[in-house]
Amino acid sequence: MPVASDTPDWLEMGFPQSPFGLSARRVWEHTELGQVKVFKESLSACLDNKDAETFIDVIRFGWDSFRLLGFTLAQLKTGHYFSENLSQEDRTKLLRLAEEEATGSLVKELALHLYICSRRKIIRNGSLPFLHLSNSEELLGVPYLHSTLKSHLNQMTKAKATAAQWLATINNFPKKGIRADEIERSGLCEALVLQVDEGLQLSGGMLADSLSFDALRLSIIPVINLASAQLQFGRPPAKTGLKTKKYGRPQIGQIRTVKMCDRVLGYRVEQVEHESLWGREVHWQAVTHDGQVIADAHRPQSVDAPQSAAELAMRHAERHFPKRNDSGQWSGYAWTGGEDYREWLVTLPHFSQSFFSSHYPLRNILAHIRCDVREGRDGERVLFLHEVQSDWARGSDSTTGERPPFFREWSSLVMKLMLLHAAHRGLDALAWTQGRHQVARYKGLGKEGLMALYDRTLPRDVNRIVQPLGIQCEMVEVFVPTNFSIKRSERGYEVFDRQGNLLGIEVTLEDARQLMPDAAHEQLYDVHGVRLTEAIRATILKEGFPAWG
Repeated sequence: MPVASDTPDWLEMGFPQSPFGLSARRVWEHTELGQVKVFKESLSACLDNKDAETFIDVIRFGWDSFRLLGFTLAQLKTGHYFSENLSQEDRTKLLRLAEEEATGSLVKELALHLYICSRRKIIRNGSLPFLHLSNSEELLGVPYLHSTLKSHLNQMTKAKATAAQWLATINNFPKKGIRADEIERSGLCEALVLQVDEGLQLSGGMLADSLSFDALRLSIIPVINLASAQLQFGRPPAKTGLKTKKYGRPQIGQIRTVKMCDRVLGYRVEQVEHESLWGREVHWQAVTHDGQVIADAHRPQSVDAPQSAAELAMRHAERHFPKRNDSGQWSGYAWTGGEDYREWLVTLPHFSQSFFSSHYPLRNILAHIRCDVREGRDGERVLFLHEVQSDWARGSDSTTGERPPFFREWSSLVMKLMLLHAAHRGLDALAWTQGRHQVARYKGLGKEGLMALYDRTLPRDVNRIVQPLGIQCEMVEVFVPTNFSIKRSERGYEVFDRQGNLLGIEVTLEDARQLMPDAAHEQLYDVHGVRLTEAIRATILKEGFPAWG
């Protein structure tokens, strides 16, 4: 399975002559990549190896991936698991797996990882959420996204019928606009089949309350990376007022001088001079904001070069105050000049089957979106989509039945989510490239598919979604630099001239624009889009969208 180079190799573990294995991927994605936590247990309660077992999934390997069996290593060991698809032979293999020496190694590795996570003080540069945080009442895990099936059953809340009668009624729901995939994924028909012989009277309200889309709960997260520079060392302030613990007073003949300081977290690099039998000696040390001299297992407190001391401080900050950035990893495939560039991943962390994209290391990415905010012709703020894609849907084999959820509707679902995001941020329009822009970007590769998606499928999807709002797709104009570029990085907004020379770096796009060369020029590009007035944004956030349809 394709994974990023910085993904640990211990996350999955297989065993000889066994189709079963173990995976710590879902908890690692939560701690390191910002994925939603799928486990009920608190990570802070993980005190020893046995506690770590509650965050390790038991899996069955396939030819190119794996499937979650629905229980953890802890549940396997205690016998508190259930799977009617397991034979007695499989159960024997699983119990043997729990006793393997390699299993103990995985548990220790995860326990150590969770211990390190527990020592973190704070993660810096946390990204703003896609929407406000969801709650358990939202069937699909995303605010403003609802089930048409549940709404329809609630309208029939007092109607009563037997399970057999309800099955006949539900078979006609697709004629009323309820997608067959939504009905199938709800599991409602399977549950009713089991109750046919009971002859009980069931109300529509009872059926609505029984609906569960737990396996399809979505998570929308930005692509985040560990910053390459955890600290920014510069000249120390004229007066630090800081003292080093355990060395309240310098030793006789010893001189301490702060040579570098990180203004945000207070880490500093000190030069220490002292007299010895061989004359005056100089060494360096890294010190935290509260005066603790830093050492680790690889280096002593005192080192012989300032850079070595700075590296000590960097590693300490990475463990205790890790700095992340959310500037993505494919920004080179985007027009420059936009603000708040993000790469959003729509994932299915609860879904049992596992899929891995070639673009990102996360499990079960249904779709990914690359976008930013840029200025339109009349100064409007436009949420602009550089790319939308579903590797999972594109790579699915319909002949074997291995289709992802929302297989036929992933593009529609993505556009609903982006309309919600644009409304949530109070933006004036949602727009996306023309097919020809994508063809030019990828030098003709996949021309027919790109033209079909961006010029036909997305406009059709959006028109169907926004028709009840009284609006439709149209051409929108956005500004794009032609003879200079502004790129967002973990350092801020970097401005380059036509020759690629860096003109400067600023924290905000507005300040970066002040660095543009005198002959800077921007061109208006015609792109597909839909305009969102304040009233329409309010309606979108009030009524939301159905997940299917």
